[in-house]
Amino acid sequence: MHCFSVRNGRLVCSERAPEYTGFEKDLYGILANALSVGEDHLEKRLFGPIDSNAASVLDKLEQHAVLTEDEHIAWTFFLSSLRIRQPDVLRFLRNEGMTRLRATLAAHDRETLPEGWPTTEEWFNRNHPGAMEAMTLTSWLPKMILHDGVMDAFAGMRWWVREFDADQPTLLLSDLPIHWEGGFTSEAFMIQLPLGPRRAFFGARSAATEQILDHIPPAELIRRVNLTTIAAAADRIWASERDGAAAFIEANLYKIGVNVVAFDTLAPAFAVGP
Repeated sequence: MHCFSVRNGRLVCSERAPEYTGFEKDLYGILANALSVGEDHLEKRLFGPIDSNAASVLDKLEQHAVLTEDEHIAWTFFLSSLRIRQPDVLRFLRNEGMTRLRATLAAHDRETLPEGWPTTEEWFNRNHPGAMEAMTLTSWLPKMILHDGVMDAFAGMRWWVREFDADQPTLLLSDLPIHWEGGFTSEAFMIQLPLGPRRAFFGARSAATEQILDHIPPAELIRRVNLTTIAAAADRIWASERDGAAAFIEANLYKIGVNVVAFDTLAPAFAVGP
């Protein structure tokens, strides 16, 4: 794979595969062994099962097979998780999440603790270092993935996979792979997710939007998907081949990241907090 990024205003490319966490070393790491929470708890217990179930559903989507109710739910979990597993979300929970948790514990301490006793935060830091951070991640991440508004928006859509021939340009993938537009409650709401160099997943709220997407010529649809991929890239863009991707990205360099929205501005919609 070829990984493109912009450094000092210039497009640079390196050949490498995603790391174990997909983005950064220890992105999902938890340091709270005193609570019997493994460092890879989120990877193994949360995102791993979601991805495993989604892989089985994807096989059926690609075969245009009818999904069971459980498979429909599993794919909805996967779609909802794609924004929540991003680095800015983890940073938000580790920073702002901790600030909110400290404030909540301090308010409770003022009402309940006798004078001179150690605070709840002090007790945790002394007896279970890392436990409070683990609480913000293991408690809030699943709730955010199961957010009713997001789940309802994704679950009520028409889903399909479109494949592209070998003579067409290849699809790009950004570090924020899922793109949606139109508003969760709008009839024009749609989502797209590149699945590989020559296939993409689409979801549409209405039959009219599905028909429009189905009738866009392959080359034009690929161009549109790749433009939205570039616009959604916070730091990295992945491609299966170098030259064509480099030329396309270079020609649209000014569009990189224009649609990126920092999670701290979205957090109120997810009701993040204790």
